[in-house]
Amino acid sequence: MAKAKSSKMVAREHKLFETHAGHAQHLCDLVAKRKMAQVARLAKGAKYVCHICGRAAAKASNLCEPIEI
Repeated sequence: MAKAKSSKMVAREHKLFETHAGHAQHLCDLVAKRKMAQVARLAKGAKYVCHICGRAAAKASNLCEPIEI
């Protein structure tokens, strides 16, 4: 039996453990460091969500893979 083409969207592979510019200001890193007051401030009025971890932020620069919401 032939396989039907999938209509699912597939995200490109992301190397989570590779160092990338600005990661110290990304919500995932700030949560890992338990800087929750800073996370709350950066998430207020969220306009972007991270494609990897699902966290939301007001600025795309605070996420690893931002998608506008």
